[in-house]
Amino acid sequence: MLKFKKIFLASLVLSFLVFGNGISGEFVFDDVTVIQNRPDVKDARNFFNLFVSPYHQNMPKTGLYRPFTMTSYAINHYINDSPAGFHIVNIIIHALNSFLVFCLVNYLFKNKFLSYAVFLLFLTHPIHTEAVTSIVGRAELWAFFWSLITIHFYIKKKTVLSLTSFLLALLSKEIAITILPVIFYIDWVLVKNKLFLSVRRMSFFALPLGVYMVLRYIVLGRYFVEDAVTTLITNPLKFAPLGERLITAINVLYLYVEKLIWPVRLSADYSYNSIPVISNPLNPYFLFGIVFLSLLLFLLFYKKTNKTELGLGSVFFLFPYLMISNLIKPVGTIMGERLMYLPSLGFILIISCFLSKSVHTIGKKFAYAILILIVTLYGARTITRNKDWHDARTLFTATVDTVPDSLVARAALAAVHIKADEWKEAREQLDIARNIHENNSRIQNLLGIVADHDGNYRLAEERYKKSLELNP
Repeated sequence: MLKFKKIFLASLVLSFLVFGNGISGEFVFDDVTVIQNRPDVKDARNFFNLFVSPYHQNMPKTGLYRPFTMTSYAINHYINDSPAGFHIVNIIIHALNSFLVFCLVNYLFKNKFLSYAVFLLFLTHPIHTEAVTSIVGRAELWAFFWSLITIHFYIKKKTVLSLTSFLLALLSKEIAITILPVIFYIDWVLVKNKLFLSVRRMSFFALPLGVYMVLRYIVLGRYFVEDAVTTLITNPLKFAPLGERLITAINVLYLYVEKLIWPVRLSADYSYNSIPVISNPLNPYFLFGIVFLSLLLFLLFYKKTNKTELGLGSVFFLFPYLMISNLIKPVGTIMGERLMYLPSLGFILIISCFLSKSVHTIGKKFAYAILILIVTLYGARTITRNKDWHDARTLFTATVDTVPDSLVARAALAAVHIKADEWKEAREQLDIARNIHENNSRIQNLLGIVADHDGNYRLAEERYKKSLELNP
């Protein structure tokens, strides 16, 4: 018990050490629309209403329903409405998640080095910056938290608590549904229960899942299984032919893996045309993605690995990834680092497993030295990445440096310059944006503002009309 208390305290201290410099950050990007400009989040009397409202206020077409996450924002606002209060809560949830990761790995595999490695790498990994430092990343944090709590109660055979936790996970974010195959794998393959008993126990999850689907239908109507607002800008794969969509989606898998291994070029946005749609099946990134998926399937089904941490890592990565991959069906975005929060645990578990096995060949001290080096580098990168999320100017300046062809980032940076009366810089960003995709409502609106400022009222009127035509 004392060891777990120390791990919990270490998780809190390290989380604030690594993410603490993000506490001074403002509401940026989606934080503004989801939290800052939401009257229902600011009114403590609306707690119940948040459970019967879409994630985006008055927009059921988004197909998003996350009332637990929204309620946590409302409570946060009631206690302390400054961005700092929201950031602190996110860091605490991440610390709890990292602690739960340690507990799960330690319980299942009784491997001290492996438990510490997964715990430290998950806690410090730079790809988690968007989920932790971006306030709206809390949906990922809560879904992860309640998913691991669900696993804990399931293993302890506390059925009612596990079903309740699963419902809360679903009410945090949709990706939580992918924890079901993970639980089944743990119960049948790792714990080695009989198949019939595992299936029977898993069948009880139909109850919270049914409650969740009914609530989704009540709140979202016909959009409870789809979204009708994804555009070419947010996810070009929705409008690509099937073959091109699949090839590009697997190409995106390469980008995810690259950032999991070498998280240097991170971005808050990957919308059009950050990742061009490709059709060549001989593209090396596509081929890498195929090999990587094949490796995961091999680890999952090969009899010498499927009952080990390698098998669990494969399950933890594969199922959550498939939900966000655009392979099964197009989702709301082509790529997002925050979406890797849950799948990253699987990847980190696999990497930590190989590092753990090296203890027998290179020695414990050298293995720990390698682990500490990686954790130090990851922690340092996370600290520097937090600075990019400080405000809109720092965020979108960093974003256009990483993905110069992002229309969303160019438009956002132009808006920052307009707000600061930096008209020359705004024109430069809009000129680049027009070359990426001119027929966009926001670009036309910003061009209208610039023309209005320049005194060209006729052109401004044309731009405003064009903006309304593109987004009635």
